[in-house]
Amino acid sequence: MRNGSLPVFLPTENAAHGKMGRLFDYAVMPLLLPLLLLWLLAARLLSLLAPIVLFPLSVALNRRLVWACPFIPSIWAERGWLMGSLMRLGFEFSYTANVVRRFLTLPLRQRVPDFYIVGLPKCGTTSMAAYLKLHPCVDGLDGLRWHETLTKESHFFAGALGRGSTSSRAAYRSYFPTLLRRWWVEAVERSGKHLIFDATPTVACLDFCAERVARMNPDAKLVFMLRDPVSAAFSAEIMLRNLGVDLPFTFMADAKPADPRFAETAEEVAYWEQVAALKPGDELPEDLMRRFYFSPYALLRCGRYVDRIQPFLKHFKPENIMFVEFREFCTHPERATKQVLQFVGADPQLLKFRTLPPGMAGERKGRRMHPSVHRKLVRHFHDHNRRLYTLLGRSFGWEDPEGQRVSSYMTGGSSAPTTAKPAPIRLAAVSEAGAAEAAGNGAKAAGKDVVIRMSASAVSPPLADAV
Repeated sequence: MRNGSLPVFLPTENAAHGKMGRLFDYAVMPLLLPLLLLWLLAARLLSLLAPIVLFPLSVALNRRLVWACPFIPSIWAERGWLMGSLMRLGFEFSYTANVVRRFLTLPLRQRVPDFYIVGLPKCGTTSMAAYLKLHPCVDGLDGLRWHETLTKESHFFAGALGRGSTSSRAAYRSYFPTLLRRWWVEAVERSGKHLIFDATPTVACLDFCAERVARMNPDAKLVFMLRDPVSAAFSAEIMLRNLGVDLPFTFMADAKPADPRFAETAEEVAYWEQVAALKPGDELPEDLMRRFYFSPYALLRCGRYVDRIQPFLKHFKPENIMFVEFREFCTHPERATKQVLQFVGADPQLLKFRTLPPGMAGERKGRRMHPSVHRKLVRHFHDHNRRLYTLLGRSFGWEDPEGQRVSSYMTGGSSAPTTAKPAPIRLAAVSEAGAAEAAGNGAKAAGKDVVIRMSASAVSPPLADAV
């Protein structure tokens, strides 16, 4: 059974689709409901005592979260001593209580995600997650309601529960809603199949995560959000600086000869190769997440999209992978969200769409990437972007080394963009020659899709040969 064994009084996943499932939903569940509600209430009350009574546990849990998200202390420091201390106390109390509550109700949490937004950072993952949760059948994490990222991204595979606790199925199940939520959606509201997801955008950047995600659910659907890596890199710097992080580098300073910001040392390459080779049971390196967030090499490495996609192609069927481009998502959020919903198995017509404010938008406050750095990064990512266009069979229109923005919607090699609607990017079988043509000239057909869904033939010939 895909989502783990259940206590004897709970339905199995297969039974939930048959007569036994209906019997449970409409006869047994109403009888169990008072007991389950008391269980949830008791867990919530006991969890409020945990940060005080189990203070060492609280310290350990928060240290592990800060290890996985090392920018968190900077947020408190940015607010000053008094406000920062109050924020820290409130956050650590709430976080500990939330973790304890989830583990006290772990037998009611038997599912892992049906789909993932695996990345990439600063490519619209927070906004996409928020739009998806407007659907009555879709839920993210059972986290802190007042903190958007803790209802969106678990950071589980990055060691949020410990460097050696990134493969436990039971621990991972604790992040997601209980069977009561499934029962409410499917049996009471009758909205359709209940779907849950995790939207941790760093998963795609950490190559070892692909195998760990696949072990949780090899049939999960994956959504990659993509953006011009030059813009994404600078947006990441701005976000971290706005959080109060004192980064050891900046893209706002002039590029110099032999600039260390763009150096690819043998030590860096060897380190990340070792990280990529980690097996599911291996403990994560002590310095991993600080190097990940605060190193310019790691930041630029995330923008080499084909290299980040490749580990997932080894563990997931191509037809279970979808790509959404940032600008097209921003231009057509409802259309893109509905296509993702259809891809993951939800009825797009049930989406209660409304325009939401941008998620995790970084206020630039007049700050700009230095033009020399911009030119250098455009050259740096040019070949990587062309490899992506070859793999997907379509150009996204990101800038070339001469500073020209190549339109994704040009036709017949025209030098001027058309006024047609965005070209379809639902991928069919693409030959190497055809993919190369798409990379140079853009897609030729007009249509309404704003996402790519890979087909089984899309990665044939093998990726190593296609790029």
